[in-house]
Amino acid sequence: MKLHGVVDLHLRGDKLLRDPNLWDRLKKTFGATPDLWTGQMKAAVEATTIVDATRAALATIGVTNAVSLVIDDQVLFEDRAGHADDLGDLFLAFHNAASVFGQGFRQLRLAAEHDEAGLHLVLEVVALTEHPADSAAARVVISGRVKAYEPKTGESAEAYRARVEPLVKDPTAMEAHRRQFAAFVSRVADALRASMPEARVELREAEARITKPSRAERKVAPIAATDRRYDPYDRYYPNPYDAMLSAVLWTSVFSMAMRPDVVVVNQQGTPLGTADEIPPEVASDPLSAGDSGGFSDGGDVGDAGGDSSDFGGGDFDGGDFGGGDFGGFD
Repeated sequence: MKLHGVVDLHLRGDKLLRDPNLWDRLKKTFGATPDLWTGQMKAAVEATTIVDATRAALATIGVTNAVSLVIDDQVLFEDRAGHADDLGDLFLAFHNAASVFGQGFRQLRLAAEHDEAGLHLVLEVVALTEHPADSAAARVVISGRVKAYEPKTGESAEAYRARVEPLVKDPTAMEAHRRQFAAFVSRVADALRASMPEARVELREAEARITKPSRAERKVAPIAATDRRYDPYDRYYPNPYDAMLSAVLWTSVFSMAMRPDVVVVNQQGTPLGTADEIPPEVASDPLSAGDSGGFSDGGDVGDAGGDSSDFGGGDFDGGDFGGGDFGGFD
């Protein structure tokens, strides 16, 4: 089960105008007013404002573990070793470079993590200065997993399935985790409203998701951080047994007398509907939609990255944080 939440931050900005062309100048000569607006806005915000406001918000909800800070493809901070209570180190690293990165920027990504009530949560602030007028200037994506559903170090596929299968059959626990997550996302939104009074903070979604199983191996193109389907947990802490967990969850959810309040997504993270909206023939045979291939259980967890800090892995280089596809939030 994937827990997914989005909080949008709408900031004050100015219209971005293009340079007038010959036709525009001719229209102006004859008294007309050419429309030079590109449909884009430029947020009137500095990197220092985003970082300091995020720090203040996270402090009020007890989030103290930093993951990374990247501005314009430059990695200013990354926690490869999984140190605790190092959010202060992230802000120190930023302010040491504030003379270069503290003002104008194209994109800013700040990630932190938090453990609460049996959940492991990853929060990522994604901000950009230029964005479409109908899009937010910044977004906080909050992604969580039930810690009991995550692989243990050195756990084989068989042992993982035997341990997890009984856990996912408890609808009460599933609903409790969903509500706990929704409450956390709400606290994040409230904290941001307090730390950024000039922004309009909108809680877009806070939901539990299960992935529709597929026979094809889960090889999907990286999803840009501006895409609504983006999942920071998958980026920093990929589960090597994710396909197996999806299959086990699917069987469990659709065998319950009362289906829990979860959203079904495909392999790319696109919502397909709630569990109650899935047709009976798809629920009983999720692979009937033309998938091919076979499930891959994978090897031991150790083969997929060693201890738990390694699940978040090594993709902290500038290319993985990639800025090329950052024209606006989808």
